[in-house]
Amino acid sequence: MATKSQKRLVLVICNKGGVGKSVISRALTDLYRSASKAVHVYDADGGVGSLLAAHGTRNGDGRLSPDQDPAKGVAYYDIRQDGSRNTLLDCLAGGAPIILHDLAGGSLGELKRIVDDGDGVDGLLDAIEGQDYRPTLLHVLSNVQGATASVREYLDAFGDRADHVAVINKAWGRDTADFPFWFGYERGDGSKVGGNTRADLLGSGGVEIQFPALQPGTFAKVEASNTPYSKAEASPDLTITERAHLSKFNKAATAAFLEAKDKLGL
Repeated sequence: MATKSQKRLVLVICNKGGVGKSVISRALTDLYRSASKAVHVYDADGGVGSLLAAHGTRNGDGRLSPDQDPAKGVAYYDIRQDGSRNTLLDCLAGGAPIILHDLAGGSLGELKRIVDDGDGVDGLLDAIEGQDYRPTLLHVLSNVQGATASVREYLDAFGDRADHVAVINKAWGRDTADFPFWFGYERGDGSKVGGNTRADLLGSGGVEIQFPALQPGTFAKVEASNTPYSKAEASPDLTITERAHLSKFNKAATAAFLEAKDKLGL
């Protein structure tokens, strides 16, 4: 059972690519650092992820520093590579109260290989718990079936040895009907299907949060700026209206994360 002071290993995950994991990771990193939380941040996508681009430290010429301190910038590795995969576990030696990893799509198989040679994650979890950490899995959900299937796969693998937070990414829809596989839906013949994975996550003590959507044009400009969302509010590249869009987004994202604050170390 996790305690209030429990050290947290936060993994932003989905086996389906393109669901918005890096957006959620960027917003959560912003929140941790704005709140002066002692957090170590890692981008597991081989140094090409947008989390590194937005929050990594830069040299005087504006280029990303090759040597990133995870306490100040974003350390990076490729979870798909044998030579660097162990970073996810070895980073616990630093002892930070919160460690965040933005994992590449399809990373469950890689997690199984760190200790367990592809056969589950029990050895990995034993090692994590041995360092006094509790995993928190942020399941980022789009409206496609593969995103819901990913939650099921992680639930089956990690069970109650991790805390689970389902993040409904509203960039993919605003209503429950827009996420039929997660919330369930009614077929043409009146029979009901879907929704079982959601029920199991919530029934086991998991939390569901609604992550806001940013107006597409504003989002595109902010993404291109490679700056944290909070700092982008002052960007001269944004109009007054666009800055208002971003401010509203940042406030809504913070409110969403605070609904799972006990599982995120907030």
